Amino acid sequence: MNRLLLFISFITIVLISSCEDVIDIDIEEASGDLVIDAWIDNRNQAQEIRLTLSQAYFDNQSVSANGAIVIIINETQQEIFIFDETNTDGIYRWSPDNRPNIGIEGDVLNINIDFNNISYTAASTINRVPVIDSIGQEFRDDELFSDDGIYAQFFARDFVGTGDAYWIKTYKNGDFFANADQLNIAYDAGFDAGSRIDGLIFIPPIREFVNDLDEGGLPFPWEVGEEIMVEIHSISIPAFNFLEIARDQILNGSNGIFTLPLANARSNICKSDGGVGLGFFNVAQVSSLTDVIVER
Repeated sequence: MNRLLLFISFITIVLISSCEDVIDIDIEEASGDLVIDAWIDNRNQAQEIRLTLSQAYFDNQSVSANGAIVIIINETQQEIFIFDETNTDGIYRWSPDNRPNIGIEGDVLNINIDFNNISYTAASTINRVPVIDSIGQEFRDDELFSDDGIYAQFFARDFVGTGDAYWIKTYKNGDFFANADQLNIAYDAGFDAGSRIDGLIFIPPIREFVNDLDEGGLPFPWEVGEEIMVEIHSISIPAFNFLEIARDQILNGSNGIFTLPLANARSNICKSDGGVGLGFFNVAQVSSLTDVIVER
């Protein structure tokens, strides 16, 4: 009987191996398009815009775009801000000089970038942002799928009136939670417009999404003495949609049979040749709060 099973296993391996064909796909090389990473804010600190060139599908290297002219115009205040190229890494920076910030709530700002004889333009309004009231800490034990320990959550209330969008950023000991599966965005106080949650404290899944994740995507506790900082950045509805699509595309490999077709997230950047640019421009107003994890 064992010899029969061994024979069947051998035949199965042979059949599976014989069905494998290696297919080489030739993908036509395309010239790199400018990608604009212009997520800035109105705090009294240096602001940076990163310009890179898009790459071939199987090329994961980043190529900086050098020699561009980058200007932001505060249309409301009639002021111009020039972003200087720092070196050859595609970073363009503006630092406060005789003005504390690039604008205030309600100001409309336009970005103008000239690169390789093409102009790239977009507009952004500095939207309102709620104050973070507090960061709660709670010791939890005997919870399903969670280790015992201290977990955090932030408390803030969305403004009354639909259409506010936010990007909630968390820092652990100064390090930003930058993974796509930790992207925390909110439409009003909920996940999206369909939630119809307005003027309330952010719902628990959003306010508790400030805990770090393990390799399996599950939250794990903070250690006593660690520092947590939470920021809320105001973003436009198109910026919310852009981040939502970008997150889904980056995490596409884990979607299994529900994998989405590959597509660029819709940009708000227009090109002088009539095309649509890559990347996004948003100027945020920011509220933040920092706390230290203590024994519970």
